[in-house]
Amino acid sequence: MPRFPVFRLKLPGFIQTYVDRHYLDISLSRVLPLVILMTFGILVGLVFNTGVGHPYDKVIHIGFFALLTLSIHALFCCRLRISAVVAFGMGLGGEVMQGFLPHHEMSLPDAVANGIGVALIVALIALIRSEARQAVQDVEETEDLNLGQMGLEPVRTRYLSGEVSDGSGSPSEK
Repeated sequence: MPRFPVFRLKLPGFIQTYVDRHYLDISLSRVLPLVILMTFGILVGLVFNTGVGHPYDKVIHIGFFALLTLSIHALFCCRLRISAVVAFGMGLGGEVMQGFLPHHEMSLPDAVANGIGVALIVALIALIRSEARQAVQDVEETEDLNLGQMGLEPVRTRYLSGEVSDGSGSPSEK
C-alpha cells in the first residue's frame, strides 16, 4: 500500500490543552473529509438555489454538518464530543447570523437539521469504534482449544513460510 507524505505543524500552547495531539497532522486521510466538504459546499451553491422553501434544504443541512463534524474531527485530531460541539455551535451561530442578514431568515428547522447531521456522524463514528473495540475484546477472550482433549494433534508449521516441520528444524519429507 502506498504511503503518502505526512506534514505536522505544531499547534499553539492554548490549543494544545484541548486536543489529544499537540500538532496538526496534514495527511491525505485527515484532509480528505475537508476536501469533500468544500466540494459539497461549492456544488450545492452552484447547482441549487437553496433556501428555506427548497425541498432538499434540510437534507443539504444534514449532509453539510455531518461532513463538517467529520472534517473537524479528522483534521484537528480532537475528541469526538469537542468536534460535535464546535460543529453544532457553528450551525447555531450561522442560523443566528442569518437572522440579522437581509434576504435570509433564521430557521429552527434548519438548526435541528444541523444537529441531526452532527448526531449522525457522531453515532456512526461511535458505532465503528465500538465494533472495533468489541472485535479486539473477542480476540482477547477466545480460549485456547485443548486439541489433546479432543484426540487431535496440532500441525507444526514454520511461522512465515508455511512449510510443515517435524519439530527438528528441517522440513519433513512427506
